[in-house]
Amino acid sequence: MLADRQTTGGYAKIATVISVDLPLLAQARPGTKVHFELIDRQKAERLLKQEQKEFHSYLLHY
Repeated sequence: MLADRQTTGGYAKIATVISVDLPLLAQARPGTKVHFELIDRQKAERLLKQEQKEFHSYLLHY
């Protein structure tokens, strides 16, 4: 599926960056080595809930 094919779909999705790590990835400088770790959905959800809890706690103090 190169230039003569559809623009979306057809390619396997090999990885996803979890929500809590998106800011870190977005701030990485060009050339920065990125390490991917296999985690299950439940761990990703726990990390997101933990981050949200910390954020709300921060807001309560300011």
